[in-house]
Amino acid sequence: MPKITIYTREAANTKASAIKTALALSKLRLIQSSLVPNVTTTKAALEAAEATFNGYTAGGYTLTAWSGPVNNPGSGALITPPAVNVAWANPDDDPIVTNEIGGWWIEDATGNVRLVGTFEDTISMGQDGDGFTWLTQIVEGFNAPTE
Repeated sequence: MPKITIYTREAANTKASAIKTALALSKLRLIQSSLVPNVTTTKAALEAAEATFNGYTAGGYTLTAWSGPVNNPGSGALITPPAVNVAWANPDDDPIVTNEIGGWWIEDATGNVRLVGTFEDTISMGQDGDGFTWLTQIVEGFNAPTE
């Protein structure tokens, strides 16, 4: 049995570059808190729980201009999408639609789900001033400490 198995920086950067390419023109989509995703969650379940609050862009926000990869201080290579500013808005006095947002997913330009995440606390979206900035980072080739 090997004592350690590691990604080299070159391998991590190569893999992160491939992921960055695959995520060009991907979409960030928000999930209502009624769904707590896990490894068996389907795209259909995500879509059924997609956010609907006033001001949400139906079908998600396009993620362009990913940056990186750069060497992650611990190990691996880091890629970062652009920040997305999410805000509740009802400029046309439409019927008020509110949601509790529990998470998000990223799908590539062909619609394949690539990454799913949750927030530590739900985020209320339902009145003027409600909003948040979404930003995540993907570390590829992280070398976990071994004993």
